[in-house]
Amino acid sequence: MRVGIPRALTYHDYFPLWETFFQHLGCEVIVSSATTPSIANQGVVLAGDDVCYPVKIMHGHVAALADQVDAIFIPRLLSTLAETCECPKLIGLADMLRHSVPNLPQIISPYVNLRLGKRGLLQAVYASGRAITRNPWRLYRAYCAGVEALRLLQRAYQAGCLPGRSSLQRADKGSIAIIGHPYNLYDSYANLRVIDRLQNLGYRVMTPQMLSSKVLVTANNELHKPLFWSAGRTVFGAGAHYAARTDIIGIIHLASFGCGLESLLIDLVQRVANRHDKPLLLLTMDEHTGEAGVETRLEAFLDMLAWKEAAYCV
Repeated sequence: MRVGIPRALTYHDYFPLWETFFQHLGCEVIVSSATTPSIANQGVVLAGDDVCYPVKIMHGHVAALADQVDAIFIPRLLSTLAETCECPKLIGLADMLRHSVPNLPQIISPYVNLRLGKRGLLQAVYASGRAITRNPWRLYRAYCAGVEALRLLQRAYQAGCLPGRSSLQRADKGSIAIIGHPYNLYDSYANLRVIDRLQNLGYRVMTPQMLSSKVLVTANNELHKPLFWSAGRTVFGAGAHYAARTDIIGIIHLASFGCGLESLLIDLVQRVANRHDKPLLLLTMDEHTGEAGVETRLEAFLDMLAWKEAAYCV
């Protein structure tokens, strides 16, 4: 079986796990290409107007895979952390795609609900592979191999690596934290190559994935009440942690226009940045965002960081 994995949304969180799982079951894994103008534009045409830009991009990736594979893996991520929930769009994504994208092959869409503990995890593992095999031990071994592959990615992140880039980042001009959801951080087309621009200018880029879960939990203790969304805890925890670090000269928050969760996170991160006197730039992205506008705002932000650094040195 040829299983397709769209290079969008939670691909950036879990791809090594998914790829290794299906390969251990004897499948050929086909991943859509990096986002291109054609993929993004097709997604905008296929998706509804009331969804965010990353979901629209997801539609384009799925359409690009439709005639290349026997099945497409699109899990329903209800909860990936105890006592939390994911975005409603991720929960209903498979149904949205079935409705919007024509001529789709089989969609493998297991419910992932870790609020049920180990039982929810095992149910998701079985549902992911039952179209290939009904042997529970074979499925569990494939899952364990996938978890180990995912841990390797997480260790690379925490060592300072960025996807597809060398771990040896220049830091001639200091370190800047970029926070946001992984599909905004690591899709260079969607974010108009913000990370590349910073690295080419000599800045070291830090992201939420470079922090351990323990650090993120500690940073979230600043809130009187924990956030309901697991993704929100990661973004806010990274913002709070990096705002308190003296080696971070500024924070850039990449957000998606039309995201309900972001409307809350933007305010929370801004407050914690203000409390630590940490410069913060908010870049809100959608399909109408212009490259010239992003470049101008980024240049102004970097100039402001340089002026602030010069003022401290006087």
